[in-house]
Amino acid sequence: MSVGHYQELIDRGWRRSGQYSYKPTMEKICCPMYTIRCDALELKLSKTQKKVLKRMNRYLTHGDVKGLKSLDNDGSNSPIGGEEEYQFVRPRHKAKDLSSVNISPESLSEAKYSETKRDEMSVKSDTSHCEDDKDVASVTESESVSTTSDQPSSKRQDLTNIDNTLKVKKNIADPNRPPCRKAKEIRRERREAKLARRTQEAISRGESPMESDNKKAKTTNVEKSLEDFLNEPMPANPAHTLEVRLVRSQPGSTEFQQTAKMSCQVYQKYQVNIHHDTLDKCHEFQYRRFLCNSPLEPWKPASGPRQGYGSFHHQYWLDGRLIAVGVLDVLPHSVSSVYLYYDPEFSFLSLGTYASLRELALTRELQRRTPALKWYYMGFYIHSCPKMRYKGRYTPSFLLCPETYKWFPIEDAVPKLDVVKYARFNEDLTANDENAQVDIKKIPVLHDQSLIPYSTYEELFPEDENEDEVKEYATLVGAKCAYSMFLCRS
Repeated sequence: MSVGHYQELIDRGWRRSGQYSYKPTMEKICCPMYTIRCDALELKLSKTQKKVLKRMNRYLTHGDVKGLKSLDNDGSNSPIGGEEEYQFVRPRHKAKDLSSVNISPESLSEAKYSETKRDEMSVKSDTSHCEDDKDVASVTESESVSTTSDQPSSKRQDLTNIDNTLKVKKNIADPNRPPCRKAKEIRRERREAKLARRTQEAISRGESPMESDNKKAKTTNVEKSLEDFLNEPMPANPAHTLEVRLVRSQPGSTEFQQTAKMSCQVYQKYQVNIHHDTLDKCHEFQYRRFLCNSPLEPWKPASGPRQGYGSFHHQYWLDGRLIAVGVLDVLPHSVSSVYLYYDPEFSFLSLGTYASLRELALTRELQRRTPALKWYYMGFYIHSCPKMRYKGRYTPSFLLCPETYKWFPIEDAVPKLDVVKYARFNEDLTANDENAQVDIKKIPVLHDQSLIPYSTYEELFPEDENEDEVKEYATLVGAKCAYSMFLCRS
C-alpha cells in the first residue's frame, strides 16, 4: 500500500495493526472509535505537559525528579502491585486518646504559666500584619479544658477558677511600636514605589515610561514553545543523556535490525507489567507481526522528508540504554502514532506524555521541509473509555465525523458524545460524503495477474454475484482509493 493511499484511508476512519488494515463499523459497535488528530503547528501546551517536560529536563540535568509519581493521565501508568491508585486524604496528625490523661490543678497551673509566657512573646512580636480583633489570640469558652463528671466537686471548682485565669485579654498592643496596618495598604505602597523607580529609570535612559512598560510586557509575555523545552541547554556534565533516533522499520534498516532484540525485550516488559499480559502473548513473533511489519511501501521523493515516508521506530536511549519506542507512520500530511511501549522502570518520567510531545515536535520539524505535513494522528478516541480521554488534552485536537468525513474541534464534538455514543458531528444535515460517489464498473480489478475494470470482470464471470460487496468496498475506501487501488479477485 502506498503512503498516499493510507493517508486517504485514515482520513476515512481506517487504521492499521501490523499489515492488517481495518475500519470500525461505528453505528454497530458498543464503543464507537473516532479518529483524532492534533494540529502540531498550533499546539498549546497544558500545565501538566509543561511539568512533564520540566521533569525530564531536571532529571537529565540533576538526576532529580522530585517524587516518582508519573504525571501521565492515560491510565497506562497506574502503580504496579500493592498500593492502590486512589487514596483517601489522611489527616496531618493522628488523633490522640485523652482518656488516660491526668488533669490536675498543678498541670493546669503549668499550662497557665506557658500560656502567659507565649502571650508575652506575641506582644513583643511584629504586629504589622494583624487585622482587627480577630487576629489577637484568645482562649474561648469552647476551647477551655473541660472536666469529666466523675471528678470531685472541689476539684471541679479549682479547675473552673484556673480556667477563668487562662483567658487572655484582647486588644493588647505595644505602645512603643507603630499601629497595625493592613497588608493591602503595604502592598499598594510597594507598588507605587516600584512604579516611581521604574519611571525614573526610564527617564534616565531617555525613554517615556509607557515605552518602557511595553518593552517589558513583550519580553515577559513570550510563552516558551515545545522546542524551547526540548532544547533547553544542558550543563557540561549532565547527570543523564537522552538520545532520540528515528530508524526505518519496514524494510528494517541496519540500525533497526541491530536493536530489534533489545526493542522486543522492552515491549515484553511493558506488556507484562503495564497490561498484565503473559509472556506467551507477547513473544517475538507477536512483536514483529504487530509492531514491525507494515503494509506501507517506503517512498523517498526529493521534496519529501529526508528519511522519506513509511513506517519507523522512534527510539529513546537513556545513557545508552533503550527505554522506550514509539511506532510511527510518516505520511504525506501527517505523522501517525501506531503504538508506544517503554520500560516500566522509568514510568516516573511520564514517558507516555513525553513521547507524544516528542512526536509532535517531530511533526513540526518535518513540516519545515514538507509544508503539507502538519498533522499528528493519535489513533482512535473512545469517549466512553476514560483511559482515552487524555488524547483530547493535546490542543487543538479534532475528531472525524463518521458520516461526512469532515474534521470538527473536539470541544464541539464532546457535548454530543456526552448524550449518545455514536454521533454525527456535522450539524448541516444536507452535507454528505463528497468522496462516496463511485461508479463500480470503473473499479480496477486484479485477476490472474491481469488488471481489468470491474465491468469486464462481470462479463467474464457472471456467476460471481458480488456486486453488493464491491459497492460496500467502494463506500468504505472512498472514490479516490477505489479508482487507484486494485481490488483482488481470484
